[in-house]
Amino acid sequence: VTAADQILQAFETLVRGGDRNLRVFAAAPMEPGAQIEIVIDEGPMRAEMFAYAWRILALSLTLSVIVAILVLWRLQRLIVRPLAKITEHLARFRRTPEDAGIALLPSRRGDEIGVVEREVRDMQQDLRTALLEQSRLAAVGGAVGRINHDLRNLLAGALLVSDRLERSEDPAVRRSAPRLIRALQRATRLCETTLAFARERPPPLRP
Repeated sequence: VTAADQILQAFETLVRGGDRNLRVFAAAPMEPGAQIEIVIDEGPMRAEMFAYAWRILALSLTLSVIVAILVLWRLQRLIVRPLAKITEHLARFRRTPEDAGIALLPSRRGDEIGVVEREVRDMQQDLRTALLEQSRLAAVGGAVGRINHDLRNLLAGALLVSDRLERSEDPAVRRSAPRLIRALQRATRLCETTLAFARERPPPLRP
């Protein structure tokens, strides 16, 4: 009888047995050539098989619950908590990106979580640098705008004076006046172009 036959017979006993008598033949260990025959009731054996199966099922369920708890605890510690920390840090950084005190300190992990931590740190540094440069450029742009505004007023006054020079009685002055006017007009256009560039805004985002 093979092992497969024994397994099939055991399942047959569990499913359809219980009211049969079993005859067991075996060689006598103490008397060579003799055989031992035992007739037993199948009912108690089937009851013990069911009891054993229930114990194995209970043990398997208990081990499954323990393993599931350990796996969940490990996942919580290795993935969920670090991701929650990164998410909370990004939310704080979004509210006050210019605050240098909000800095994510990456761990020494070599997996994807460690890569995300280091990338977030580098992104924050690059973004702070860009914001600082943008604020400086905005300050410089505001100063240039005010300077251009004052310079345009000065040039407007100079143009009025140059118009009077064209009507001067001195021929040399009248010859020099057009060149002076053209230079003042180029300077005025340059101021207007600079102001237009400083006031230019990026186009709105399109969904």
